[in-house]
Amino acid sequence: MQGDNNQQQLFRVRVRNLDAIVAAGLAIERLAIGHGLGPLEASRFRFAIEELCAERLAYAFAPGDEAEAHLTLELRPGELVVVIQDDGSPIDAADTAAGAKGWLAQLLGRNFADSLHASFEGRDGNRCEMAKLLGKSIQSELRNSIEAGSASRAEVEADAKPAIAVKSSAAPSIQYRNMTPADALGVARCFYRTYGFTAPLADEVIYHPEKLAARVDGGLHLGIVAVLPDDRIVGHIAIAREQLSDPVGTSGFLVVDPEFRGHGIADALSDHKPARAREAGIRAFLAMAVTVHTASQKTCLREGGHEVGVLLAAQEDRVVMRGIAPDARHERHAVVPFFTQFDRDRQRESFVPAPYREIVANIFKLCGLDRAICSAPALTLNALPERSELKLSVMEGAAFAKIRVRSYGRDFLREVFHVVDDLHRHHVKLIRLEMPLDDPLSAHFGPATEELGFSFAAIFPAAEAGDLLCVQSLDRIEINPGGIHTASEHGAEVLATVLASRERVLSSSTARTLEGALSALNRAA
Repeated sequence: MQGDNNQQQLFRVRVRNLDAIVAAGLAIERLAIGHGLGPLEASRFRFAIEELCAERLAYAFAPGDEAEAHLTLELRPGELVVVIQDDGSPIDAADTAAGAKGWLAQLLGRNFADSLHASFEGRDGNRCEMAKLLGKSIQSELRNSIEAGSASRAEVEADAKPAIAVKSSAAPSIQYRNMTPADALGVARCFYRTYGFTAPLADEVIYHPEKLAARVDGGLHLGIVAVLPDDRIVGHIAIAREQLSDPVGTSGFLVVDPEFRGHGIADALSDHKPARAREAGIRAFLAMAVTVHTASQKTCLREGGHEVGVLLAAQEDRVVMRGIAPDARHERHAVVPFFTQFDRDRQRESFVPAPYREIVANIFKLCGLDRAICSAPALTLNALPERSELKLSVMEGAAFAKIRVRSYGRDFLREVFHVVDDLHRHHVKLIRLEMPLDDPLSAHFGPATEELGFSFAAIFPAAEAGDLLCVQSLDRIEINPGGIHTASEHGAEVLATVLASRERVLSSSTARTLEGALSALNRAA
């Protein structure tokens, strides 16, 4: 059975008891093996699914109610996804994300599954998605056949030549074209020659050529490659999106072969992005620039982009900055998201929390976005529904989590407080909360989230869900403001706002307490 262009339904069943869950798990395991998972991987994936489904049947229904859930196995580009839906009590995001004893966080960290998304969707009930990558990683093949590079992202984005060039091509004949599915292996080899196994996200996408090829074929990975006459790929950049309907893509996956750095390949690849985005119907893109140096930020400015925030500790600490910043410590580094618009977005009303109105208005103005900053009507908490609708995603081996607000309920602060506490206790150190600015309630709840430990991070404009306010919660992560470099006056202003918001959180005597958040909500109201 076919879903949209990027997914195929392989299996669907209704389960009402543990025996049915086990039978469904066995079918999913066999289908997973048939689609390329090894027996051990498939068995572990089945175990995680059965545990999650059993938890829903055991705890989501009151005594005397008929407990049931629907399990669907979908084939998506490069991955198998099991969707679990039920009409039981609204999902407890904390329990589903990390579990009361942290069992699911441990399963994610041990690769039983690669990601988990959980949400309560109002009348549509509860929905959990658990995904497992298909196709074996080619890391061992690369390790045995190609010499690994040790570049940092900072070096590549600065287009700096290696200290010792392998071969120096004075005037290489390089062509630029759109990436095809057949290029997936060549891109993986280029990444390995450049980064070895330290490139962010490469192990989730690039080093799984079957997944990358499927995403290219499905229109989700819009790559551009630099190729030599012999078809060797020596550079790559892409605009990625999760759905074909996404109006804003994310620019990234930049690589330049060390042998050919210093020839302007990074800039040339960047120059091809606008046309590639327009071809795909993308109206704008976000680019994430490093802060150890300003070269990549200057490229974003040259493209017409503007800083919309600073994401603290967003870059993995396993990436060591070499050459460009030899004195940089081994730590998590900030990145700066840039917004570049191609087609004008419609006018929107925006209900921005008071502490962030000035910087958000400046961001909207510089980005050319027609926004009316509005005052929210008075808050009547008792008029809200009891439960909030939140989508929680736990990704990258349970090292990063994102909470997307779909609608606010009376339990919003309490629910977010418990989610954050549980995730941080189970070593998910970085959590981002995204709130819709077209909802007047964001103006009321926004200041209260600072008392839950969240500080201002960014605005993500013109997304499919509208403009999003992103705030960030960091647990036991040291931030070195002196190591965060910006390339423009506006960038410095955004950074100052981000740091000031974080300082308010750190200096508050009631921060990270539910009582402090409730008091802040009362003051805002």
